[in-house]
Amino acid sequence: MTLLAKIKSTSELQEADIQELIDILIDPDMELTIKYNYLNAYSNRTIDQQELTYIVKSLIKTMYPVQPYYEGGMCVCGTGGDKSNSFNISTTVAFIVASASVKVIKHGNKSVTSHSGSSDLLNQMKITTTSVKDTPQQLDNTNLSFVSATESYPIMKHMQEVRKMVGKPTILNLVGPLINPYKLTYQMVGIFDPSKLPLVAQTIKDLGRKRAIVVHGANGMDEATLSGDNLIYELDEHGHIKHYKLNAKDFGIAFAPNSALKGGSPEENLAITLNILNGTDKSCRRDVVVLNAALCLYVAEKVTSIAAGITLAQQLIDNGEAFKKYEQLRGEFK
Repeated sequence: MTLLAKIKSTSELQEADIQELIDILIDPDMELTIKYNYLNAYSNRTIDQQELTYIVKSLIKTMYPVQPYYEGGMCVCGTGGDKSNSFNISTTVAFIVASASVKVIKHGNKSVTSHSGSSDLLNQMKITTTSVKDTPQQLDNTNLSFVSATESYPIMKHMQEVRKMVGKPTILNLVGPLINPYKLTYQMVGIFDPSKLPLVAQTIKDLGRKRAIVVHGANGMDEATLSGDNLIYELDEHGHIKHYKLNAKDFGIAFAPNSALKGGSPEENLAITLNILNGTDKSCRRDVVVLNAALCLYVAEKVTSIAAGITLAQQLIDNGEAFKKYEQLRGEFK
């Protein structure tokens, strides 16, 4: 049976099968129509958790046979694919979390399924991404390193066009947040599809993270939202995974519909982010950033509860530390 036939069937794929699939997708000389056939077929398949781990590890090893490590490193990002066109919540969160002395290695990309990805926002900020090699020094200096997915995984550019051809979220949306070039201690991942929560949580455990949260936002977003019950899968330091619901109103944060979190162009998203970081914006946009930052601070062991994380995130904005972190990054790249 050919690999394509296996993918289209219910056959269990082995590690060698997954490696063959990855080799096809990253081959610069492979015809786009062939890549499309494989990626589209796999996107129509029920994803197996072990296969997800195989895919992630295969992509990492392609570029980093020995994965670099920075103790205490954390990434916060979403899979994308939720079609919410929200502003850059996780990038805004990164500045706040780094201002609490968490070592944030933010792995991001240009937008594929929304108007403005994290790299698009950074361009507006005049903040350049950091190479994998220079990331430890950047973290020593600022606690925050933005690493471009296309620079850390140049092989991924060979999949950009076929992802657009498929025209819907693919396995690569799930994979993106999991292939940070650094072996992380902590991670927070937002995913658009609630059925994938346990798969991603187990894969994160397979990758050796100490603590992590995987969240599906209420009403379909890949961030924790203010519009209802967010679904959480939490990996603790003992290797246990538990799941629960989290509602912003239980922490004194007002309800807001997801539509209120819409962003726009990179220029518009820059204004939103800066107004949150400098304390000007007191709206639900600030609230959703505070909630997500709180989850990160809790995962990274800066606080012992999500409620305490909310308080700390609010303080970091109000005392100017979050905006100072932005100014520090700007200064680094002038």
